[in-house]
Amino acid sequence: MAKPKKSITRDSVFGLFRKTGGTSMPRQGIQKPEQPQMRQTAVWLSDDETEWLDTRLQEIKRGGWRGVTRSAFIRALIRASMEQQIEVEGISGEAELTARLTPHS
Repeated sequence: MAKPKKSITRDSVFGLFRKTGGTSMPRQGIQKPEQPQMRQTAVWLSDDETEWLDTRLQEIKRGGWRGVTRSAFIRALIRASMEQQIEVEGISGEAELTARLTPHS
């Protein structure tokens, strides 16, 4: 009678499953951090604004981040603005909002 062929399995090499004594297989790989729930929203931009945005994205891509998207860039702008703690109470228009968001030297 032929002996059964022994094979190397992940658990026999690392001994994880036997050492833990668990009934389920151990988790493998790098765990991705949970991402916040995203919502889609439309943003209307002028041709000048779109051109500026696309120019910045091309600069980023030349620098090495090939997968940059408009959405990622806009989210980063929003996060940076969130950290500024800018007072927006009483603003009555887009021009005034732009003036408040503009850093003063």
